[in-house]
Amino acid sequence: MHRVLIGVVVFGALIIAGIGFAGSYAAVRELAIEKGFGNFSYVFPIGIDAGICVLLALDLLLTWIRIPFPLLRQTAWLLTAATIAFNGAAAWPDPLGVGMHGVIPILFVVSVEAARHAIGRIADITADKHMEGVRLTRWLLSPVPPAARCTGCAAGHRPDRGRDPAVTRGRR
Repeated sequence: MHRVLIGVVVFGALIIAGIGFAGSYAAVRELAIEKGFGNFSYVFPIGIDAGICVLLALDLLLTWIRIPFPLLRQTAWLLTAATIAFNGAAAWPDPLGVGMHGVIPILFVVSVEAARHAIGRIADITADKHMEGVRLTRWLLSPVPPAARCTGCAAGHRPDRGRDPAVTRGRR
């Protein structure tokens, strides 16, 4: 049953991606022609959408193998925002048209984020389990205690001082 649901979800996400690509290709290509991209205007929309798909797929893969790299996701979001802006510019000044151009890319990103969340849960690396740093406000309100807790932050602090160097060699 799970495999059938996964198949339906993957198939639906591919349909959303295909519709989004087909819908945005013409609009972004026309905009690129207007902006003087020349022959590059025919491949520019493909490059943006392929970049989004590759970055999100790589993010899913790296998350699955437990080495997530957040920059991939953030760059894909940036490219998605760019393609929405390019599509919206093609529909400008019609506010409804501008809004309509954002719906499919947002659906695609939400479906990929849901998949990433599921993969993160399966791989047991959800966001609520990572250790967060000391907040800036905590440093500003009381800079000494956070600095004292930070290993190696205090001037001259060496946790291995007084121990045999042969024993502590290789520890970090």
